Amino acid sequence: MALDLVTRILEHDSTIWGTKSVAPNRIGWIDLVNRTSEYVSELIKWAESIDQSHIVVLGMGGSSLGPRLFADLTSNLKIATRKLSVVDSTDPRSLEEISITDTAFIVSSKSGTTVESDSYFKFFYNRIKDPKRFIVITDEGTVLDQEARELGVARVFNTPENVGGRFSVFTEFGLVPAVLAGIDVEQLLTNAKASNLDHYVNFGLSLGEAASDENRFAQFPYGDRSRRSIAMWTEQILAESTGKEKKGIIPITPTLEDSGYRSTITEIDFSDLSSVAKHLYGMQFATAAAGYALGIDPFNEPDVGVSKEITRRVLAGEKFDPTLNRLELDELEGYIADKRDEGKYFSISAYQPLSFEDELYLLRDRLAEVSGPSPVAAGLAPRHLHSTGQLHKGGPANLELIQIVSSNYGPKVEIPGRNSDFGSLIRAQADGDAIACQDRGQKVSRIYV
Repeated sequence: MALDLVTRILEHDSTIWGTKSVAPNRIGWIDLVNRTSEYVSELIKWAESIDQSHIVVLGMGGSSLGPRLFADLTSNLKIATRKLSVVDSTDPRSLEEISITDTAFIVSSKSGTTVESDSYFKFFYNRIKDPKRFIVITDEGTVLDQEARELGVARVFNTPENVGGRFSVFTEFGLVPAVLAGIDVEQLLTNAKASNLDHYVNFGLSLGEAASDENRFAQFPYGDRSRRSIAMWTEQILAESTGKEKKGIIPITPTLEDSGYRSTITEIDFSDLSSVAKHLYGMQFATAAAGYALGIDPFNEPDVGVSKEITRRVLAGEKFDPTLNRLELDELEGYIADKRDEGKYFSISAYQPLSFEDELYLLRDRLAEVSGPSPVAAGLAPRHLHSTGQLHKGGPANLELIQIVSSNYGPKVEIPGRNSDFGSLIRAQADGDAIACQDRGQKVSRIYV
């Protein structure tokens, strides 16, 4: 079965996922590992022409999680040729933490209209006012593509239209930051082609079949912070691809052995470039196979735009007043212990600066000790809106979303060219996601800090 499915995927047989699937326009990722040596050589030569020692990726979801992974990998292996950072938070305090000295910025947005990427671009361009310090990655013909060419940025990379964001790690969204950080991209692609696709398809089928049998939780142990990014990338591709039609694979991190819920446990090897490359390519096949087993289309994202639309309406002045369960941070452990229930899970969504990430995962681990049969997931927001957000809205209605929102996001930081500021944007995103999740039957609680 698995071998046959591998062959059909490699042959671009989009009928695997049904006649209504968007797969015919989304499976270009299959061939991305077959880049020519001329392409790779040109990319390496171009990277050598970049003078700055610090590269900052401005993106969300698929365009940020791959680069974050490569940043951690080059640091772990001590092969970094430049510092690589990722900005995927609209908290104004995160933006103020980014140094612009000796820094080049990569603006990444497949659609060219991602509100976060556009806002970051406007903010940093207004500070630097030097187009040659900016690199843009987007699909051909987008608004961002046109704007970047008119400004005369250092380079515009156009990405394949037939590859979705979460499958884009081997497009320019991943390869450009990777080569600038010091990754040997030729070796990366060669190693990816050596992935055991039969193994990964079997793994995907087992995940999908388990989820169909009410065993929806998938554990990805990763230990210390240096390995967190590969788990976040894996969480996104599985959650955003399978969380729809009230179905889905719910990625979690390990809790107590006697927790009382069923789950599939998978170790991820983050020890060298070869292992990572094989995982990245193999998990795309695993995800495609999981979608087949679940009977859903793994390449669409029907619910991602819902919270974005509500956010847009909030920023435009439309009044929404979500009725949320209010909690205090110091009572959260007792609340989790009291509200836990078999089949349910909690997700902590923190609308906080990037520097809050370590504290957030420590909080998640403490909560997991008292959550019993209800696993606890966590993520910074609005990052998760482009990752597990599709699962929260389109997946099983067994979630309680707990938002951590700031009462005060500090001094107002305007978004140039927009009649708004970053504090207003992140508040609107929190409200938009809360309303969208409630509308789809999920419970939402909120903590103000």
